[in-house]
Amino acid sequence: MHTQEEDDAAVSEEIARYRNIVLSACSSLGNMLPKDVAATLSSPAKDGPPPMHYVPSKDCLGSLKDIKRYIQLDEQGEGKLVLQWLGEWSILERDITPIFIINAKTLLVTATSLKKDGRDDDQALKIVVSCVELFVFLTWSMDSETEEVKMQFIRILRSYKRAFANDEVIFCLLAIAVMYMKRGSALSEKEWMMVKGILYVFRNILAIPDPLVSPSSGAMAAQIEVHDRLIAVLEKQMAIDFFLTLASSADQRRLKDLRKTLLDIVYYLFYRVPVTALFSQQQDTWFKDSEHHRTKSSRHNNFGGVYAVSTGEGTIMPVFNAREVLQPFANLFRKRAKVQKPKETGEAPVDRQWRTVNAESISVLRRIAAVFIESCYNPFISVLFEDSRSGVMVVDEFTPRLLYMAAYFVDISLANSAIELGCTCALVQTSTFGLVMRHASSYVELKEWNRLEPAMYCIQQILLALSKMRRTKLESLGENVLSNLFYDGDALDLFVKLCRVYKPTRTSREFLEQVARLTETFLDTLKGYSETKVGMTVKKRVKKRVPKVKKDDENDQENDADSDSAVADTDANAEAMEIDDEDIGDESKEVEDIEETLVERDFNMKQYETAFAVSDVVKAYSHLLAPPTSMEYVFPMLYRIAVTCQRPHLFFKKNIMLRLLLLFDDQYTYPRRSEVIELVAWIFRQYLTVISSPALTNQFKAEPLNNRMAVECVLAFLKRSGMGKTIAPVITKHLIKLQAEGAGDGSNSSKDDDDTVDDTKTDPSLLTSSAHAAGSTSTLASGAVNSYAAGVEINENELDDYGLDDFDFDF
Repeated sequence: MHTQEEDDAAVSEEIARYRNIVLSACSSLGNMLPKDVAATLSSPAKDGPPPMHYVPSKDCLGSLKDIKRYIQLDEQGEGKLVLQWLGEWSILERDITPIFIINAKTLLVTATSLKKDGRDDDQALKIVVSCVELFVFLTWSMDSETEEVKMQFIRILRSYKRAFANDEVIFCLLAIAVMYMKRGSALSEKEWMMVKGILYVFRNILAIPDPLVSPSSGAMAAQIEVHDRLIAVLEKQMAIDFFLTLASSADQRRLKDLRKTLLDIVYYLFYRVPVTALFSQQQDTWFKDSEHHRTKSSRHNNFGGVYAVSTGEGTIMPVFNAREVLQPFANLFRKRAKVQKPKETGEAPVDRQWRTVNAESISVLRRIAAVFIESCYNPFISVLFEDSRSGVMVVDEFTPRLLYMAAYFVDISLANSAIELGCTCALVQTSTFGLVMRHASSYVELKEWNRLEPAMYCIQQILLALSKMRRTKLESLGENVLSNLFYDGDALDLFVKLCRVYKPTRTSREFLEQVARLTETFLDTLKGYSETKVGMTVKKRVKKRVPKVKKDDENDQENDADSDSAVADTDANAEAMEIDDEDIGDESKEVEDIEETLVERDFNMKQYETAFAVSDVVKAYSHLLAPPTSMEYVFPMLYRIAVTCQRPHLFFKKNIMLRLLLLFDDQYTYPRRSEVIELVAWIFRQYLTVISSPALTNQFKAEPLNNRMAVECVLAFLKRSGMGKTIAPVITKHLIKLQAEGAGDGSNSSKDDDDTVDDTKTDPSLLTSSAHAAGSTSTLASGAVNSYAAGVEINENELDDYGLDDFDFDF
């Protein structure tokens, strides 16, 4: 019986024997020899070694085929041993690349005569085919492998990328591809496979990621990063022009198999390059640097005065400005405001870890973008969406990458007034927009958050393009797309769902920022459109119930059906009624079944905005406050919920209030700062009104902050600054007085309507107490609070009962 040690030794011995076999095949490929062997032997060089060149062996073709067979056998096992050995021995750089260059040049010289003679089995052609096949195998992405295998091979793949960033290699690959593409329909199957293989090689080497290095690394970054050097070589050898030519003709049937590869090549050319990087420096092109960068708003001014703050131990500490008042607890909250990272959910189809790009590459990428938008975008993007619609491209990462690249170039075009809107109108079509919305909805249902991000980016760019089309010759196209979008109630529901799906453990902060940008863009577009349309209607799904029918009535209906089926159908439709809470329990209206149906409703913008005024949205957006980011998109939503929809109580949770406090800190600079501070101060004044009353605290479920020093700082700030008073209060002490003084007689109902809590007299212990003795006083303000909420169309508790999947609202 063999022991485990004996078995392991036997396996190791077998692997060593197999390794020697592979090494023997690699050693038989060729050798480096002096250019003039005879001269070297007769008179050895005195000034160093003689010039060397690579000489393939006579049987190098057989060795290439053996290596290919070993790689294919290696795919059946684990660990990729053969690929790992080939990388360790640098076989691609030392042997395969020189063999390819030598035989490619021979093939290019003799191609015409070979074609005339019909000798397709020429030795040089066979060697070139074998080399290209090995190039594809050796440079193939390891993304589908385990993390351990990827870490083992990333260094090897980067060495391959450096080897291909060579003028001679790129020239030979491109020359052979162009030579065969010129033959058009006369191309043989082997020659067509050669062209596809060469495009795979270009795609593979562009896809190999450089290590992310800091811009301050200087010379080290230039040595490590190969991508910019590779782009420069592709531009010099006109390989990029070859890609653009194929993309502009991608709607041809013969290029159908190349479309996905071309999309990947374009994606990796702009790999990890944000749109803003293309406009960071002035260039002598038609791209202009203009208003793409948003200017930060000026910092909120400090308020003068002397504040007295308790340290919590009976000591009074004088401070002299708002910054100093807020500093003690701001640092404390900042420590607590740790960003919770989401769990890993697999490889993202779009990598948005932006890299530093040198000036030369920026110039090249701008030229590529200009040519692509003007000559390739519409035919290329149109046919790719057609493939996506018909299911031709059944690849996981294809659709998200298509959505991202389609939006990426629209983003570029919107930043440049010199680009005509018609150059990117392929994306702004009703059918295409509908397809994008369906993809986004599917990703939400399947919880594919990584794939949802590029879909949201694409929707946002479409909406921005549609807005820019107003008052242009393409206005009718934009109006048609928007009318179809806003007529679909499911599409409107999608944006509400997007704001409610965020969870720190499953989605990233960048995901939430994209949600905020998209939602605000959508609401601005919807508001502008609805204001220009009178009697705007929306098709939406509603749940209806059909009353139970007695047996006698069923027999009567069967007898009447033959005589007047039309009347019967009309009666049946008339009996169907929408579910109404008031009908529940009414025996005359007992339901047999609940079904969904599509109905048209008049659209009400205020009611639709109220659909966002729920606790899930407030919780999600509050994560962008610590630290404050994307505030130009977050502030409108917070204002909409708190002021427009009159729901400040949704913010009265401990974690949310602590995040709001961070906005006072002068160390943070963000857009619309003065407006944000005014809103937050107003929310705190409403919070003080509620927390000072046990009845309102219980009714609105407000939570104490449990931080006496923070409370005192807020009170001091509100007292001295006067912030938060420009907006009319929603919650006042009048809500308490109504029921206490007798709401029925109404004798004092109009007294002290604006009587808010005096911030200077609020006891901080009320705000820091863990609970209030509500007792019988919990019902004192029930009538007043109900009247306060009466103007709100949507009951939040009911929404939570339905759950996200069944969420619906009434227009």
